[in-house]
Amino acid sequence: MRKAILIACIALLLVVAGCGQGNNQPQNLGSKFVGGTEGLAISFAPGSLPDKVLDKDQPFGISIVLTNKGDHTIDTGADATVRISGIDPADFGVSAADITQDSPAQIRGAQKDAEGAVIQGETLSIDFPASGASFTHQKEIAGSVTYNVRADVCYKYGTVANTKLCVLEDILGTQGGQGKLCSVNEDKPLDNSGAPVQVAAFRESVSSTNKVSFVLKVKHIGTGTVHEAGSECDKDFQKKDKVHIKVDTGISDGLTCSGLQNGAASGSVFEGDAQLLNGEREVRCTQTINSPTDMEKLAMIELTYDYDQYIEKKLEVQHVGG
Repeated sequence: MRKAILIACIALLLVVAGCGQGNNQPQNLGSKFVGGTEGLAISFAPGSLPDKVLDKDQPFGISIVLTNKGDHTIDTGADATVRISGIDPADFGVSAADITQDSPAQIRGAQKDAEGAVIQGETLSIDFPASGASFTHQKEIAGSVTYNVRADVCYKYGTVANTKLCVLEDILGTQGGQGKLCSVNEDKPLDNSGAPVQVAAFRESVSSTNKVSFVLKVKHIGTGTVHEAGSECDKDFQKKDKVHIKVDTGISDGLTCSGLQNGAASGSVFEGDAQLLNGEREVRCTQTINSPTDMEKLAMIELTYDYDQYIEKKLEVQHVGG
């Protein structure tokens, strides 16, 4: 009986262990990033936008809550802008300037402390109208009318992804050595900071006797839209789905990359812009290697972009009876 119970327990432990390994993505438990697929989270503050108002003499306000869920810090207030749409400001007694506001301050990203505990990113709220007055419906109506009140946030954001290049003195293995420090021809594990655009894959391979090549895939995984960095979320085709990519191998020179617009090299860095197609883009790079020994080199990929997302809620305006 005891033997049967022991066998059942071992089987249960194996099942649990197998469930923990069901995700094919490498689990980097030592990461200093909080991770995740979000940048800013946006919501209406509870009770700030009523479901119903009367068509006269019922003032109300709208308060938008922003929480930084990712690792990137939004440095200045001007880097995050909230705009209310779906209603004509004149119909609610305010000006066009009252429905657009920058964040009042920096919004710090989430982070891990020295012990690995997560420190949540900052949360702040932005109140509308910007003038400090109130929205009040200006016209008497018959019956009722429903508006879709929408809040858009456009913000500058960034992603950092770390991986390691395998650098070997004998890249082609012609010297017949065994027990190499690392392998060149393989997919490399990635450690991404929390953000809606990430480096989804990185594969290194041998290119020649003194060169390695690698292909990295950038992928949009968030729920909003991606725009060129500094464009203020311009919807123009040339500005939409564009990410600035900076690759730094830590190797002083000999880095070239294709697939980037306006690409330029400087020391160990190559950077340029990439237009995502169906939310993805592959970039191919080649790095010259002149190493007197075998080693692994930290490679960093930085992505910068503007990001736009929105929430909406219905507002019903009812006629005052009598």
